[in-house]
Amino acid sequence: MSEEMTEPALERLMTFEEAAKIDPDSNPGELEAGRFVAVPKGTWRHGVIVINVGGVLKRYARSHPGWSVSAGDPGTKLTHNPDTLRGPDVAIVHTDRVPQGRGADGWLEGAPDVAVEVIGDAQSASELARKALEYLEAGGKMVWVIDPEPRRLMLFSEGNRVSVLGPDDTLEGGDVLPGFNCKVAEFFED
Repeated sequence: MSEEMTEPALERLMTFEEAAKIDPDSNPGELEAGRFVAVPKGTWRHGVIVINVGGVLKRYARSHPGWSVSAGDPGTKLTHNPDTLRGPDVAIVHTDRVPQGRGADGWLEGAPDVAVEVIGDAQSASELARKALEYLEAGGKMVWVIDPEPRRLMLFSEGNRVSVLGPDDTLEGGDVLPGFNCKVAEFFED
């Protein structure tokens, strides 16, 4: 059973279990230190980039058994008490970490090995850079923040390293995704 979000519900701290009762179609959002934060729907272009990234990562997972790819804002529990719930646009994890439950039990515990966020019309690069650091602090190994307009990718990795790649650059998986590489331009194809 899904709950409608009311002003009082938005003003109080929530848990993962309470957030799981919210209808994500009518009230898309995340928890930021227990506070519900609305996340607007993406544009068509946003969706094209998400599907491109998901396809590239799915190809990698098929040729490198032991990986699972999810897209469409899969819930990831980054912190507890207060609870922080994020929904990366695309994520890849080792298959032994894939949650099997429903509701809050179906959300990933901790950050994905690689989280991907695509900057939307209502988001800023700095907002997604902050989220990237949250993923890394919660155990993520790599975060890709994709900026559609200048067609670039900001690569955040352990040790607070940040690299900016353009469409002609090759993105490599390093120790996180051994054997992975692709041109950044693949993410922007129509």
